[in-house]
Amino acid sequence: MRKLQVLLLGVAVLSMGLVLPNQARATDCDDPFGVYAEYARAIVAVTFRGTDAMDDVVDEATPRIRRLLNAGMYERARSLAGQAIDKIESIGDKTHGKIRELATEGVRALTDLEGDVPSDVLRRLVSKLLKLAQRAANFVSDAEEDSVNSIKRLFPQVSDVDRRSRD
Repeated sequence: MRKLQVLLLGVAVLSMGLVLPNQARATDCDDPFGVYAEYARAIVAVTFRGTDAMDDVVDEATPRIRRLLNAGMYERARSLAGQAIDKIESIGDKTHGKIRELATEGVRALTDLEGDVPSDVLRRLVSKLLKLAQRAANFVSDAEEDSVNSIKRLFPQVSDVDRRSRD
């Protein structure tokens, strides 16, 4: 999980470096890159906070669920697992919402600079910001799925018997 976070941060930093056009030298052009960088950092920070919160839920619930299972309290363990999964999904939903909000605000802030900055520069910055937001949302979805599966794996499953082989 941590390797993916470092990778996402690296991609964000790299994408900020790649969008700097060589031909844009006017002092007005520094502003859109600063706006992009501000929103890109905010998206990455929200993504990390959300995934870290999901990890915290798993880290807190796992030992408690194991203790309940070992004590034979299966219903309480399932109830606690359900609560943990609900909390993870809630964190995922809030994180996705905040990423969308930041991406929308960032696009709006960049388009407000339309008269002062060449349109091709703005298009590239908007595109990069939206791609970063999409990668962040995908990362959050993957982290949410991993967290939910971590909780679900605590419960042994009965394997399905292939009925055709019994005939």
